[in-house]
Amino acid sequence: MKKIFFILFTLIFIVFISVYYFLQQSKPAYEGELTLDGLDNKVEIKYDTYGIPHIYAENETDAYKALGYVHAQERLFQMEMIRRVSTGTLAEILGPDLLDVDKLFRTLGIKEKSKELAKQFNKSSASHKAAANAYYDGINQFIKNGATPIEFTIIGIPKKEFSIEDAYNAGGFMSFGFAAGFRIDPVLEQLSATYGSKYLEDLNLNYPKDVTPIKNHLQDSSRLTALSQVIKKIPIPFLIGSNSWILGPSRTKSGKPVFENDTHMEHSQPAVWFEAHLSYPGMDHDGHYVAGIPFSLIGHNKVAAIGLTMFENDDVDFYEEKLNEKNQVWSNEQWRDLEIRTEIINIKDEISDTLIVRVSSHGPVVNDLFFKESENSNPISVWWSYLKTTNDLMSSFYQLNHITTIDDARKGASMIEAPGLNVMYADTAGNIAWWASAKLPIRPEHVNTKLVLDGSSGEDDILGYYDFSKNPQAENPPWDYVYSSNNQPDSVDGVLYPGYFFPKDRASRIVELIDSKSTNWTADDSKKMAGDVTSRGQVEKVQAVIQIIEANNIPVPEDVLNLLKNWDGDHQIDQVEPSIHHTIQAWLQFYTLNDELGTENLKSLAGTAFFETRFLNILKNKNSVWWDEVATIAKEDRNDIVKKSMASAINTLEKNFNSENPNDWKWGTIHTITYNHPLGEVDALKEYFSVGPMSIKGGNEVIGNQSFVLDTLGIFPVFAGASVRTIIDMSDVKNAVSINPTGQSGHFLSEHYKDQAEMYANVEYRLQLMDSLDVASDTQSILILNPVKDHE
Repeated sequence: MKKIFFILFTLIFIVFISVYYFLQQSKPAYEGELTLDGLDNKVEIKYDTYGIPHIYAENETDAYKALGYVHAQERLFQMEMIRRVSTGTLAEILGPDLLDVDKLFRTLGIKEKSKELAKQFNKSSASHKAAANAYYDGINQFIKNGATPIEFTIIGIPKKEFSIEDAYNAGGFMSFGFAAGFRIDPVLEQLSATYGSKYLEDLNLNYPKDVTPIKNHLQDSSRLTALSQVIKKIPIPFLIGSNSWILGPSRTKSGKPVFENDTHMEHSQPAVWFEAHLSYPGMDHDGHYVAGIPFSLIGHNKVAAIGLTMFENDDVDFYEEKLNEKNQVWSNEQWRDLEIRTEIINIKDEISDTLIVRVSSHGPVVNDLFFKESENSNPISVWWSYLKTTNDLMSSFYQLNHITTIDDARKGASMIEAPGLNVMYADTAGNIAWWASAKLPIRPEHVNTKLVLDGSSGEDDILGYYDFSKNPQAENPPWDYVYSSNNQPDSVDGVLYPGYFFPKDRASRIVELIDSKSTNWTADDSKKMAGDVTSRGQVEKVQAVIQIIEANNIPVPEDVLNLLKNWDGDHQIDQVEPSIHHTIQAWLQFYTLNDELGTENLKSLAGTAFFETRFLNILKNKNSVWWDEVATIAKEDRNDIVKKSMASAINTLEKNFNSENPNDWKWGTIHTITYNHPLGEVDALKEYFSVGPMSIKGGNEVIGNQSFVLDTLGIFPVFAGASVRTIIDMSDVKNAVSINPTGQSGHFLSEHYKDQAEMYANVEYRLQLMDSLDVASDTQSILILNPVKDHE
């Protein structure tokens, strides 16, 4: 018996040691020496306290080859997942549950667009060609010689090399995430088709009431709702918003601009952005990179900084086509053949699926996939600006990585066609700027871009594109600040560009705080402002509800009512007012909208900024058609819905907190954040791969955004927020600061997997080191990449 026990113990010990050794060997290499093929000279990579690589090279291609290698050793699984989402190849590794996602992206044709752009790139003599190819060579050398990421082993993912085509795949996925029309238009179309246009009146589709528009300062002059359900299955985070504000020299204490940018994305683990500092002759750049894209999207050198937010322009239109029995559609007064391609989708452990994709002159036909209608039903195609672009997005990013003047930055901003981005700029010369960058279509005046358009007459087709000089923008405006919080830009030449712009909450709060201190602004002021979690818009909703309650004697506990009356809109962890308010709002939206929209469509809209302003319009209109519950014979009014909502909200709060005392209903108990890794979906792996949960301040549409979906469960887990924060006083660039939500590494055993999580939750920062002496003093380890010797 003892012998058997000893043998079993030995076997278990050997297995344990083997697994431990394997996992340790798979960790990123932060020190030592490696050999990379194709290097001209030795590259030195210094890792600082937070695992940020500072890459010192003798030339550009060596620097980008090294960047590709270190990026891959931290984020290869992230690169692979982005590639698989955008090319529709998830089901072959994750099974049939992801088949609909694959069909969506195969139908949209991002992979086909990437092939087209890659072919254009390979034929060109673009200035960024050598750098991009070097980056992918670095990735591929890690794939060939580096440790296999643990996710590849667990899931069974075959390793495949990367190329410039994958940069465009990543760009296409990013563009899809920006395109709010895919989520919102289908729901509105079904609503209109089912209940009529009267239900759209309070939604004010084209231009929300009571907005805070971004001021320009121009220089010299029904059927589609299944789409939203498929989108929810996508296991990769989207960019969903962002803040940026830049104070000009007359407003700052230093006499130089103070720059702030925080991009908002769905939270995930690993974090979205990978930071790296590249230094070689003629280049010294600290940037944040998306997995698989060789050039940073946000970053700075020693003289200029670039930030981004989402423009939120409307770049998606749906068209109903006229079809005949020959599979042709009517276009330009004649019948034209639909372009047809066949897609074979491999599925893990199952037989492959075949998808027939049809494409009209407007774009891919989407109801072939999502709707079970008769053979004679007309196709609905989607016009998406990304599929119509001709410019190489990589060229604009490369340009913006190599700026030294405002003219350089303007050129880079003007090269962006899709997705729509607000490019924010500041430099040490004192210039500040904001450009709304996109190739904006000229649409007929009668067109409502939020509903399905007529695809056969040609009358609803776009008429061309505006010149970049007509895009909303401001360079060194007389009020001496620029900002963007995804809100509506003011009109240009009387034209108000349509979009899915966010409500006024963040915009008005940013303007309020900037105007409260007209001079002597510092980087510390921007730090404080980035952590501000007060919403005047939520107070407006509270006051509207209180007015209804008091005017109609609706029963509400007096202590609850007093708390709401005195709330200033702040969302701190230990406050109870946010818990009460958002639980009430969840029930109000449910009882008001669920009968018309259905639960899934309501959740789809509740997860966007679209309804933040629109629901207030409904709340203030006692005669709105939304108050009546369409499924009942009786005609309900606003008082009925508010009364029922208050009762349900109080019951939910008492149940969730196991207390009738409102002082126990702390916001941090029900507003928590977890950074989910795909493997964290498995309970046994969650504690190793996911980070959290932890309480966090903030909420929807506050500057310190930590977004959640209103849910009648009364629990509001955060799904999105600032994915990186950066603040720079341009008089002191060497002391620029930043913070990542969790950590730099994508390996769960790395010390940099979650070493920034607590700082982020507390809105704290770390230095973005660029000065060579500062980097040297903070270096924790050094990795040397050597070229292959001639005799080898």
